[in-house]
Amino acid sequence: MLTRILIKNFKGLKDVDIELGEAVVFIGPNNSGKTSALQALALWSIGVQQWIGKKSVTSPEKRPGVTLNRKDLIQIPIPNANLIWHNLHVRGMTKPVFIDIIVDGVA
Repeated sequence: MLTRILIKNFKGLKDVDIELGEAVVFIGPNNSGKTSALQALALWSIGVQQWIGKKSVTSPEKRPGVTLNRKDLIQIPIPNANLIWHNLHVRGMTKPVFIDIIVDGVA
C-alpha cells in the first residue's frame, strides 16, 4: 500500500508532499493539482517498470533512479509534452530536466 508521494518539478507541482491512507479522495478547485498528482503516480509507475527492466544489471545502491525519454511519456494521459515540467519548456533546453517522484509504502 502506498503511504506517501513526494513530487518535485512536475507540471504545476513544484514541491508537494501527499500523505496517503487506505482510501484516498482528491478534492479541490480546478488547477489545484488533483490530476497532476495522479499523472505523477503514472510517471512513477513507468519509472518502476523501467528500473525493473534494468535491475538485473545494476543494484539499487548503484542506480537509485532511471532516465526516461519522451517515448516513455506517451503512456501518461497528457495533451502535450510541454506541460510536464514545472515552469519549463522543451524547446531550446540544453540541460536535463529532473522530475523527482518518490513514493513510500508498506507491503
